[in-house]
Amino acid sequence: MNTLAKPVLALSAMLVLGSALAGCEKDVINEKTSMPEKRVMMEDGVADDIEVSSAVQQALQQEDKLKKFNFHVETRKGDVTLKGEVDTEEQRMLAEQTALNTAGAHAINNEIKVRQ
Repeated sequence: MNTLAKPVLALSAMLVLGSALAGCEKDVINEKTSMPEKRVMMEDGVADDIEVSSAVQQALQQEDKLKKFNFHVETRKGDVTLKGEVDTEEQRMLAEQTALNTAGAHAINNEIKVRQ
């Protein structure tokens, strides 16, 4: 095999592997706005944990009743953990529901505290 063929084969193998591991976009209707939006989904249906955490954080900040709060969001294999403090139980549950409605979030562990 000539010396040029080896790097070309290696590059081809990496491209094939990369495309197999990459997510694809899926059109989904947002329940709140009734508008289509793109969501990144992996082959096995699980979005990347970093993307899920980022999407949940963004969704929480877009909620008028939750904008003023700082939340810590962690995701592991689609299981999202929410941490932080809010003023009311209604806000705590809204944060949970908002996270659950985010693409890639399969389960929510709501550790948000209601201030006394």
